Amino acid sequence: MTREPVYPPPEPYTPNFLRRIRRGLYSWFGLLNEWDFRIPVGALRFMGLNLLLVNDPAAVRQVMVSAVEAFPKHPYTLWILEPLIGRAIFSVNGEEWAQQRRLVDQAFQVAQLQRVLPQMEGAVEALMARLEAQVDGGSIDADAEMTLVTADVIVRTILSRPLEGAEAEAIFAAFARYQKRAGRALMLRFLRLPRRRLQGYLATHAAPIRAWIAAAIEARLDTGDHSSERSSPQDLLQALIEARDPQSGARFSRDGLVDQVCFLFLAGHETSASSLGMAVYLLGRFPEVQQRLRAEVLQVLGSRAGAPDRPLGFEDLRQLSYGAAIFNETLRLYPPVSFFIREAQTDTELAGSRCPMRSLVTLSPWVIQRHEQHWSEPNAFRPERFLTDAAPADEATSADDRRWARDAFLPYGLGPRKCPGAAFAQQEALLVLAELVRRFAVLPDPEHEPELVARLTLRSRNGIRVRLQRLP
Repeated sequence: MTREPVYPPPEPYTPNFLRRIRRGLYSWFGLLNEWDFRIPVGALRFMGLNLLLVNDPAAVRQVMVSAVEAFPKHPYTLWILEPLIGRAIFSVNGEEWAQQRRLVDQAFQVAQLQRVLPQMEGAVEALMARLEAQVDGGSIDADAEMTLVTADVIVRTILSRPLEGAEAEAIFAAFARYQKRAGRALMLRFLRLPRRRLQGYLATHAAPIRAWIAAAIEARLDTGDHSSERSSPQDLLQALIEARDPQSGARFSRDGLVDQVCFLFLAGHETSASSLGMAVYLLGRFPEVQQRLRAEVLQVLGSRAGAPDRPLGFEDLRQLSYGAAIFNETLRLYPPVSFFIREAQTDTELAGSRCPMRSLVTLSPWVIQRHEQHWSEPNAFRPERFLTDAAPADEATSADDRRWARDAFLPYGLGPRKCPGAAFAQQEALLVLAELVRRFAVLPDPEHEPELVARLTLRSRNGIRVRLQRLP
């Protein structure tokens, strides 16, 4: 069996960027061509705008780490997301971003990860119950199930209550509409369509999501101050409410809380659903990987006191090194956010290529993590790339692969703007995948193959179908 799972091959090269934009209206993959996966920097000029695609790892670190203030988030990032997340941490720059980051970091401390694990476990148990009811009904849509469980996790960890039924369906539908239209809006903005008209178009689809989150925050704030930690909900919303900037003493306003929670829901639900759906697809596609993960889970469970069917704890998850490698390799092949865009503040150079001031600088995890100069078999699925202490059976993975796993791997971004929820996503993914393989064998659906599209996040147009078998 080939080690290359499904992926949309890049289009043949064309110098006609307008043609690429037409392809990009459906999926941002349409902007790419085969040469983008072979060169360190691609540059062109379109309608007065300089566009650069930066693939060289040293230049990527220049943009995202060493000279980050010279390459702030591009204004396009703000305006395409502003109708949904307002001026949340993901899209703003400068001191506005720095203050928000100091506040958000308090909510994502390691202690918070331990505190929210019970809420994660509750959502995963609900997932397992749903899957158990579907085992004898043919194939299941893993994409839909991962979408629900990640939304349930984020609602439980932010708001301390489950998400299910008609409420979940309405929110998912609103996100799907926003995703589809946001991708098209960015392509149309390249053609100079008015920003305000496009934002108004997006706002109609963001409104139900913002209203739902605002109502939940208002209900929490209207209860007044809690007299003790024991009576306070132990969730991320409460951590955001209680966060204080150590430098200024500032705290999030009501509108600021709505913006941040909308962003956390987008990031914690959409991106995790994307990566977990593809991880389940890969487990079905590569049974030997699945079996090795199951053995690791059982070994970890057996190494601690209690029966093997006890719940996985915080320290158990931290011991799943092969599970973490599977998830990282999934993120390499299928990064949920396919593109980051920055704006050059001065005339400079990137990897020897001229980068004029105001250039739109694109860094694509999808391209960099499949680049032919960075990885051996770049489109193959090999979790061993991410094992620091490889076993003898893993010797086919070269030292270069492990170096690129450090230097050319950026699904969460890099540097000071790296996603603050990376550890949260890792903990959630390990819990879902470990509980899945300890209870079920995941099998491919021979009549189904995911059709990937890149919009705000990477998703499958036709779902991700697998079959499950109960384990004895």
